[in-house]
Amino acid sequence: MNLRHALVPLAVGAGSLVGTGGIANAAPQATKMPKATETFTFSQGFNGGGGDLTASGFINDRGHDVVVTNDEDTFVFPDGQITVFHSSIKDESTFNEKDCTFTVNDRGVYTFGNGTGAWARVNGSGKYRATGLATDACSGSPVGTIHITASGPINPPSPGN
Repeated sequence: MNLRHALVPLAVGAGSLVGTGGIANAAPQATKMPKATETFTFSQGFNGGGGDLTASGFINDRGHDVVVTNDEDTFVFPDGQITVFHSSIKDESTFNEKDCTFTVNDRGVYTFGNGTGAWARVNGSGKYRATGLATDACSGSPVGTIHITASGPINPPSPGN
């Protein structure tokens, strides 16, 4: 067989594929959930861990922050809970000995998962910022409030899972 006779049908076949937009794929494509953002906002006193919180986004509920350790919290909602791990990246908190005040200005990162109930198989991560001011900071029992906002992508479970 002549090499020219073998290449012409291949070239014609390739040209028809290019002209029709390529090879058709009959396999169904997996449906991807759109990327969502979850935001947690809450305040807590300097002398007591935890406090009420609001989640807006996929979770979209009110709950309570339970402090487990310095870098772990549990966010408890009526329909389930999630475990949150957090780490400070830039802490610019200051103490003024003359005025006995303490200013919190902290930024960090967090991840969450290990959900239960409605929040099983939900996970995510993001950045947080904590700000606050305490008075009577020289007494060992400062008075004030820390405000925390945390926001980042959340990965809800796929439909049917």
